[in-house]
Amino acid sequence: MTAPLTWLDRTDFARYALLPEHLVPRWTGEEAYDACGEYATALRFEGHDVVILGGEPLPVTWIAYALVFARWSSADDDRSLLPGVDTALASGAWEDVVTVELGGRYVLTDAGYDGEHIRGLDHVDPPELVRVTIPAGRYLLQSLLIQPDPESEYYLERLLPLG
Repeated sequence: MTAPLTWLDRTDFARYALLPEHLVPRWTGEEAYDACGEYATALRFEGHDVVILGGEPLPVTWIAYALVFARWSSADDDRSLLPGVDTALASGAWEDVVTVELGGRYVLTDAGYDGEHIRGLDHVDPPELVRVTIPAGRYLLQSLLIQPDPESEYYLERLLPLG
């Protein structure tokens, strides 16, 4: 049985940032304004790639085994998500977004939060950040909208390792 997913259900800015943990103290929250209008993109911050997910203020989670971020568009619950992700991983329908260089420890949180606010989120309930560890390497960020059943729809962004 898989562990329950941790969903972030708060974003006033309608965007989430996947920030390298060591850069959190210098993040002001204003950096992601240039990423407006995109559902998934990346920006450079102090020489590092920061993945930005958004476009709509949807709940988001990280599925580590699949290297997938999922945003809940519509569903009664998330029971169909993991089977839907497993099916999607074999699909050739993914849309290429951007190539990024990632590796290490990250936090996924509201892109509009500043570093001081982010550092205070570790024990907030409901959660406002998810800790993510990503193996070092180059990745192709890809997007896909899935409908694992007639009542469920999720936006997926996956990190596809590049040779």
